Amino acid sequence: MKIALYIEEGREQIVLTPQSDTEKSLLAKLHEEATQMHVKRGSFYACQGGWTRQGLEDDSTILVLDRRATK
Repeated sequence: MKIALYIEEGREQIVLTPQSDTEKSLLAKLHEEATQMHVKRGSFYACQGGWTRQGLEDDSTILVLDRRATK
């Protein structure tokens, strides 16, 4: 994923450009009406065992995508 920050004349943009089919699929969900997006803060860090854990710091901005409840 390529990520660019673009700022001009008071408008600020975060540009996400996918580089794989998985990334394209994930970004496509942002445009679906069935997807609800939340913006959260948190952090993640690598463990010695080779996995990633969630930390207590607010270093990262996290976009959380959930399926909207159907009626």
